[in-house]
Amino acid sequence: MKPIQVLLVIGLMFAVNTIFAQADSSDQLFKKYDNYREKRITHRRFKHHDIEPILLNMKKLPNVEVEEIGRSVENRAIYMVKMGSGKIPVLLWSQMHGDEPTATQALFDIFNFFQKDDELNPLRDKILSELTLYFIPMLNPDGAERFTRRNALQIDINRDARRLESPESKILKAMRERTQAKFGFNLHDQQKYYTAGHHPYPASITFLAPAYNPAEDMNPVRANAAKLIVQLNNMLQKYIPHSVGKWNDDFEPRAFGELMTKWGTSTVLIESGGYSDDPERQFVRKLNFVI
Repeated sequence: MKPIQVLLVIGLMFAVNTIFAQADSSDQLFKKYDNYREKRITHRRFKHHDIEPILLNMKKLPNVEVEEIGRSVENRAIYMVKMGSGKIPVLLWSQMHGDEPTATQALFDIFNFFQKDDELNPLRDKILSELTLYFIPMLNPDGAERFTRRNALQIDINRDARRLESPESKILKAMRERTQAKFGFNLHDQQKYYTAGHHPYPASITFLAPAYNPAEDMNPVRANAAKLIVQLNNMLQKYIPHSVGKWNDDFEPRAFGELMTKWGTSTVLIESGGYSDDPERQFVRKLNFVI
């Protein structure tokens, strides 16, 4: 799996405080990534029409629900993929900024992972029995069409969580209310020039447990996200030592991460950054898959 993808799978396990039965589970995911990688998506500038046929075809799969949950400003379908039957709901959304596609690729790798039949079946069974997973790949298809941050109304969806002026924002808020997600993964890209701390290493992955108030207090909801990040960072150090960053935690009252936390969802921001000789961020995609 690509690094970013592996991170997401392992993160789902930590979300239910599950310790892998085998000490080398993360290594297995990392080594076997190519078995799950979605080979129809190979570059960053893919569009809605590239992923929609894959999503529609997934409707034929057993134990998978694919639902159109709304339409973008320019009438492109936005889909939700549901997997699992556990008591803990987890909501993952990607590409709310149209030019931040790395995690969307990783989500499709994860979809493939859950459909495989191999020696990792115990891991799959554990995840799907403990969690109910709700994925929203490409929340901003109009922005993805132009490879721009904002949607077709020139609204930054991640600054529209309070006013809900755009249809995409309303869709995401409605899905949080519908699922009552215990955990949320807010999946973004960041500039490749960012470093992890005061040294030259690139911040290939950056985390944040967003604050829910201006005082940046630590309530149980935010604390659960922070604990999850500690586990994810520990795991990532074996793959990208010194290249895990911490996002600025200044409170942004209009952002979905902050308000998701306020609404009761322990939210983890994951920013996919640069890596040496990885212009298409395919290694960082793999990291997303692992976490």
